[in-house]
Amino acid sequence: AWSSVPGLAGQSLGPYTLISQIGQGGMGSVWLAERSDGRFERRVAVKFINLALAGKGGEERFKREGSILGRLAHEHIAELVDAGVSPTGQAYLVLEYVQGDPIDQYCDQHQLDLDARVRLFLDVLAAVAHAHANLIVHRDIKPSNVFVTTGGEVKLLDFGIAKLLEGEGRMGAATLLTHEAGSALTPEYAAPEQLTGGPVTTATDVYALGVLLYLLLSGRHPAG
Repeated sequence: AWSSVPGLAGQSLGPYTLISQIGQGGMGSVWLAERSDGRFERRVAVKFINLALAGKGGEERFKREGSILGRLAHEHIAELVDAGVSPTGQAYLVLEYVQGDPIDQYCDQHQLDLDARVRLFLDVLAAVAHAHANLIVHRDIKPSNVFVTTGGEVKLLDFGIAKLLEGEGRMGAATLLTHEAGSALTPEYAAPEQLTGGPVTTATDVYALGVLLYLLLSGRHPAG
């Protein structure tokens, strides 16, 4: 799979050229890339998703759900630029490239006081509220998915693997992204229903936000 091949630097993916791997996680690898078709210059993050797209219509379903996620147009959410499937059948998301630090590290490095930490957190809340208004749940809110840029701007990452609460998802049926990414969670920030296999709702994100706020204001995890 593309997500596990180290020598991808210089490879093309549509109009983008992969530069270097910048991350690796349970969902797949993340690569820094740049637009290479001459239309405009832009650096992006390409996240390869470990999805089994076998079966008729798999590619179309993935692209359709990518277009749904693409409507999350918010200043504090990393933009989903594109979604597709490589010639080898590897699903990928092309995301806005965010340079910064996880919100807890940023707050500590800049020795932010409580008021400044709360102001940053309010931007996080605004971003999550926008997603919820579009019937999209993040389901893995944690410091490493909430970046603060060098300019002090909050950017939420990884809405590309969120559970979608629309269409078949409203009836409890798994969408393509949900089915393949259903076990993706971080126990330290997971709500009780995630750990017990219960239904995930907007309340799941609210729980994780509470844990994040506790961490930012106290400097430790509430269960620590």
